[in-house]
Amino acid sequence: MIFENFWLEKARVAWLVPADCDTSTLLEKVRPAVAELSDLFTVERPKVGVFRDYMSDAKFLAAYGLFFFPQSFARAQWALARLMNFYRWNPNSENVPAELRILDLGSGASPCGFAAALLLHAAFPSQKIVLCAVDRSRAALDAAQELVRLPEFSSWLKLETQAADMKKLSPTGTFSLILLGWSLNEIAGNAGVPAADFLKKLAPALHADGALIVLEPALRETAERLQRASDAFAADAGDPFFRLAPELGAHACPLLAEGIFWNHEVRKWDAPASLQFLNRTLFREIAVLKFSWCALGLHALPAATVPAGTQEIFRLVSPMELTKTCLRFVGINPYGEKKSVEIPIRGLSKNETKKIAAAWERGDIAACLQKPEPLGTPGHFRVPALPKNISRGNA
Repeated sequence: MIFENFWLEKARVAWLVPADCDTSTLLEKVRPAVAELSDLFTVERPKVGVFRDYMSDAKFLAAYGLFFFPQSFARAQWALARLMNFYRWNPNSENVPAELRILDLGSGASPCGFAAALLLHAAFPSQKIVLCAVDRSRAALDAAQELVRLPEFSSWLKLETQAADMKKLSPTGTFSLILLGWSLNEIAGNAGVPAADFLKKLAPALHADGALIVLEPALRETAERLQRASDAFAADAGDPFFRLAPELGAHACPLLAEGIFWNHEVRKWDAPASLQFLNRTLFREIAVLKFSWCALGLHALPAATVPAGTQEIFRLVSPMELTKTCLRFVGINPYGEKKSVEIPIRGLSKNETKKIAAAWERGDIAACLQKPEPLGTPGHFRVPALPKNISRGNA
């Protein structure tokens, strides 16, 4: 609600709507700007060059804040929470810095930066957090400055902003967390700069215990570009990065090698009421969040914790499919082996199996308590047990 109310007020000012006007009337005015931005990010995406500074227009800035800011915020918070909880990244594992510093490159109004700051503040409430936001749009950075002055942030979060071109930036100082949220594709796509080469330049700015998180659209082109960079760092561990997530091991992605499907996350979420209202006649897909991501660090992390007695673990790269006889998923284990795994459902009711299938999402970690047995078709396996013997290792 903090952010939603902020952006609603921005929209009231931009559209000159009186304070006593109901929210639905205001959002009806905002909807055409959302549709125009949505087209800009998809079907009208620039083939050459970069996006125009749409945030310099107060109406587009407010439209972005109401529709796209919460989606970016939720994706970034999900990825960082997974990195901290399952992969056990801890920015304070050795030398506790006086401040936890976050660098948000291509930040816009910094939805990713605020998402990270709130998670780190919850984990380390006694430490000051400094968010350094870098973007071409001064108007977007000014909006972030307004946000940080809200009482929910002003006592513990400091914001530094810099209006600059990321391609020409040389960050000064070191950061516990560096974020690139939907900005790498502007550098490595239209400008033709290899993604891995650009990311390597950020290594000197990363704290020894820090993490670099890159989030990209779930489009095939952007996801595969990020995967190639991620695989390169996994192969050349420590030069200068180790891959921390989301894969379970330092292996090449078999999906990339096959060239049929591509690695990405699909996550359910509760969209804010204003976003749902805006989408009533836009019909964009907002029920789930789709994105690709990777996390890099200067040191490898300890092995992820999995349930005792686990025989094999997989990261799901497909939905959990329900058939008449089984649940089925495609997963990749820590050795880079892709397996299609069937789970018999005999003895379970239709409702039980539907609930189990709905609970699993692409990107979840499956811990098999019994060894999957080969079926007749290569790459196909069955767990000889009911689904209760497969657990989600997502802690």
